Amino acid sequence: MNTVDEETSRLSAAAWDQWAAADHPDDVTVMEAAHFQRITSPMPGMTAVDLACGTGHWTRQLAAWGMTVKGYDFSDEALRRAEAAGSCARVSYRLWDIVADPIPQALVRGQLDVVTCRNGLPYLEPGRLLTDVWRWLKPSGVFYAVVRVEATAEPGASTPFDLRLQEKHLGEVGAGWAKREVHPLGPDRRAIVLHGYGLAPWEWRRVMDESLTPAAGLTAAHASHRPTAEEDAS
Repeated sequence: MNTVDEETSRLSAAAWDQWAAADHPDDVTVMEAAHFQRITSPMPGMTAVDLACGTGHWTRQLAAWGMTVKGYDFSDEALRRAEAAGSCARVSYRLWDIVADPIPQALVRGQLDVVTCRNGLPYLEPGRLLTDVWRWLKPSGVFYAVVRVEATAEPGASTPFDLRLQEKHLGEVGAGWAKREVHPLGPDRRAIVLHGYGLAPWEWRRVMDESLTPAAGLTAAHASHRPTAEEDAS
C-alpha cells in the first residue's frame, strides 16, 4: 500500500492511523517539560491549543500545568489513543486536517494564551499556519514549536514520518514576529518560540508588562515544582 500521496508527498490520514496504531513512544521528558516552563511560564487557567497533537502526550502535559487545552490532529486512531490514555476536564480532542480543512469555529481571534506544535510543523505549511496562529493568540500569547533538524546542507535525515528542517532554514520560521527565539533541545531538536506578531519589539514589551502587572508574587510560584503529565493524577 502506498501511504504517501504521489503528487504532494503528503502522508494520508490512513498512513498516520497506521503509524499511531504501531504505538511509537513520544513521552515528554522531564528536561523538555522544564525547558518549556522556563521559557513560556505556563500558568493554571491559561487556554491552549496543541496542533498535530498525535496521541496526546504533550496535550496532557499542558493540562497537567492547569491549562485548558484542545488537541487537534489528522488521525482518528491517534485521537482514539489520546482519549483512551485518560480523561481530564481540562482536555479535549478534535479531528482536523490542518492543511486542507476550514479553520474550526472554536478558533477565534484573540482567545488563546498558548499555541503549540510538537514535531508537526514541517507537515503543516508553516508560513501559512503562522498567519492564522497569531490571530488566535492574545496579544501576550506565545507560539511554541519543537522541530527536528538536519545540520547538513543536503537532505538525508528526514523520512516521511520524521520530516526535518535544515538548520539553515530555521531562521525563516517566524518572520514578522516581535520576538523570536530558537532553543536547542539536543543535537537534532530545536524549540521555536514566537511572541507578538506584527508588533514592534517595544510594543510587545509594553503588552507583556501590562499583562504581568496583576501577577504579583508569581515568581515564587514559577520556582515551585510542577508535575509532568505522568505525575499529574487528574
